[in-house]
Amino acid sequence: AVLSDSLHLCAQEERRLRVLACFKVTEDVVLEDSLRVGIDGSLLGCTYNALYCRSCGVILGFNLYSSSSDLAYLRGFFCLFKDCILCYFLTTKTTIDGSEMTFPALNLNRKLSKLKEQLVIIHVRLEILIRRLEELNWQNMADKQGCSSRTACLKPERARIKSNN
Repeated sequence: AVLSDSLHLCAQEERRLRVLACFKVTEDVVLEDSLRVGIDGSLLGCTYNALYCRSCGVILGFNLYSSSSDLAYLRGFFCLFKDCILCYFLTTKTTIDGSEMTFPALNLNRKLSKLKEQLVIIHVRLEILIRRLEELNWQNMADKQGCSSRTACLKPERARIKSNN
């Protein structure tokens, strides 16, 4: 069964737990309704929902509900045990055991910085478009009212009076 793809890999590989954290999984991964509590091992004191394979019923991983501060970054993600999955490479059409795979660390800071830059550019463009629309609106209203001079129909804050002083 297909569980997820590398596009949804969203957190650095947690080496201590040997899991891959995914933002999204397929419908072949079932989230157990009841919460479990870790009573030993790496999930000691954590509450989580187990993840099952829909086709074979094997526990594939977990979805943390609450955890200690060192695992807090995994809360809400679908954590798949590397030992329970096979990875399929589309380019070579080969399968390899997940435990043999190393996944590169994701640099979220770089991605966030790039996203912020793009948002600023979009914001500036929107402001320019809004100003242009306002000007066109005022021009349209002036044309409808048949104003003879340019300043006669301007908004009060846009009209300027020149003094000779």
